[in-house]
Parts: sequence; C-alpha cells; structure tokens
Amino acid sequence: LISRFEQGMMADVGSPDFETRVAILESKCLEKTYAIEREILHHIATAVQTNVRELEGALNKVIAFHQFKNARPTLETVRPILVSFQPSNTRKSVTPKQVIQIVASYFDIHMEDLLGKSRQKRLAFPRQIVMYLMREEMKASYPSIGSELGGRDHTTAMHAYEKICGCLEEDEKLQHDLELIKQKLYAV
Repeated sequence: LISRFEQGMMADVGSPDFETRVAILESKCLEKTYAIEREILHHIATAVQTNVRELEGALNKVIAFHQFKNARPTLETVRPILVSFQPSNTRKSVTPKQVIQIVASYFDIHMEDLLGKSRQKRLAFPRQIVMYLMREEMKASYPSIGSELGGRDHTTAMHAYEKICGCLEEDEKLQHDLELIKQKLYAV
C-alpha cells in the first residue's frame, strides 16, 4: 500500500502571489456584483496572504460590514476589519484595563460602574462582555478575570464567558457589537 500511495503526484500548493490574490478578489467582486476600488482590493490582498479561503472571508466581511452600514468601503473603514485576519502573534497585545475602557466607552457607561457591584442589566451585560473578551482575546484565567473586575469569584467569570458564548449563537446584534469592540481594541 505504501508504494501505491508514493506513486501519487506530489504538488506543493503554496499561498497565491499578490497579483493572483488581487485577481481572485476582482473575480469575487464581479461574482457578487459589488464594486470595490482597486486600491482597497490591493490593501485586502496585502493584508491577507495566507490562503484563498481567508482572502474570500476577508472580502465577505468587508462587503457585509459596508452593506450593513450602507456605505462605500474606504481604507479607513476597511483597515479595522482586516485586523482579525492578522495572525494573533502580530496583533497588538491588549491589557485588561484597555478591554474595560473600550467596553465602557462602547456602552457609554463609567468604568467605575462596570467594576462596581451593581447587577443592573445595563451594567451586568457589558461586564459579562468584558469577561468574555478577556478570556477569548487575552486567554486570561478565570480567577484573574474575576480579580480584574472588582474582586469577583472565578465562577462569575466562567458563567459570564459561557453566557456570552451561548448568546453569540443566535444574537446577531451581539455579534456585531463584539466585532466593533474588537476593531476598536486592535485599531492601530
């Protein structure tokens, strides 16, 4: 059997070069009947170099975001979207304080309220999002998440993470909110 398998043709399928990536993006835009300026396609092709699937994913994300906003793509609006396609080791590292500040700002609440003991839904839900992001984006332990958020127990952080994970499956608004928060978190 081994010799039979060794008879097969070997081919190295590498990453597509820049021109190929741009051609793929142009082809996909035509297929979707969505016009994007060549400069922006070049930016996407430069940012996503790994494989065709990720390239298409990036294009789909850019198109969906701008259709949702009913706006034309610009370099300023496309850059933050492409951050999620960077390998995690090249992403800007974030601190717990930054996560807390950005979530507080996004939901228009004070950091002190987010760190406080109140269980009001307008504060508890953003607090759970902070816990989720600290776990998901920073790989923080549950005890450290709890201590960063006003000395809460690790089980509170676990519950928050699991709740947000569960909500993400159906809640498109939450998915969109998290995407915008991550864009702000990793914006250069």
